[in-house]
Amino acid sequence: MNTLKTLISALIFVLFSSELNAMQKDDRETVKSSLKFECHRESDILPNINQEADILYKYGLFLQTKEGPKDFNDVARYYRIAAAHGHYKAATNLQTLITQGLASSTNGQKETIELVEKFMNLGVPGAYYDMGHYLEAGYGVEQDQEKANAYFRKAADLGSPDAQYYVATLLGRVKGGVDIMEQMLHCAAYQGHASAARELAGYIRESKKFKEAVLIYQISIKAGDSASARRLSKAFEGPPPTEELYYLGVDSDKERADRYRLISKFLKKNEQLGSKLPDIDSIVPLPPAKLPAWDGTFQWQKKREAEALPKKPDNILIQRLSKDKNLDFTTGLPLSSG
Repeated sequence: MNTLKTLISALIFVLFSSELNAMQKDDRETVKSSLKFECHRESDILPNINQEADILYKYGLFLQTKEGPKDFNDVARYYRIAAAHGHYKAATNLQTLITQGLASSTNGQKETIELVEKFMNLGVPGAYYDMGHYLEAGYGVEQDQEKANAYFRKAADLGSPDAQYYVATLLGRVKGGVDIMEQMLHCAAYQGHASAARELAGYIRESKKFKEAVLIYQISIKAGDSASARRLSKAFEGPPPTEELYYLGVDSDKERADRYRLISKFLKKNEQLGSKLPDIDSIVPLPPAKLPAWDGTFQWQKKREAEALPKKPDNILIQRLSKDKNLDFTTGLPLSSG
């Protein structure tokens, strides 16, 4: 997409309110209303997860992320049955397998759109975000950028951190959109969105608000961002103010720099496993706090190593959950009505 088209898309975006039925209005009041943003957290409205479905989801996730050869159709089987019982995480992972061609489907586009529509009806913010991308790409639906942008905004308003981050990147390119951009990045960052926190810290850094920027980088590291850890490592090496890329107004501190460097390496190595650093403030608290003793270990890693591998779900459970939703328990696909 060229620059002009990107800007047009972004401008269209801000003209659409968070409610889809406002898409045709073009007066000044609608534009002003469209630009408003109130931070909502996704966790406040997500539906409860069926615990039996969660057993299947977790085993499917284990099969998907374990080392070695993978049978993605088997993974999809567990996700399908779990998603049929309202498991939104399983639905998201299943969509990824189908859209990337990793798992077989009798009609991948139809199955994907039916999934996203089901979870929009359940009020899952991320489902609106997914539909935005399908509309943007014309996957399973007619391509429509304007509708896609409306869905992205709807998802952001409902609390999807992914949508808030995505929308913020669009608004940052539009004159008059930076205030809402900052609000959305802030909202996503405090929901644990690592990239949003890193972008917000960078934006704040450019305004020379170094103390706040360092705090937001710390939040990004907590959410698992290795790049933010690398940046703080460089900052605590004590570069001069002229070295704007890494200068953050902190005093040189070799031990802090070394710890952030080790953290960055750890997060990068385990990135594909979804590594986080909830204990960041116990390892390297921000100044003026003194550095505590540290044995070089990470809470996330210790917890992962201590967790028992999930057991294969009982066939009786799989068959019962499948029967409840009229699914073939061997594939998770709907049984033929004929």
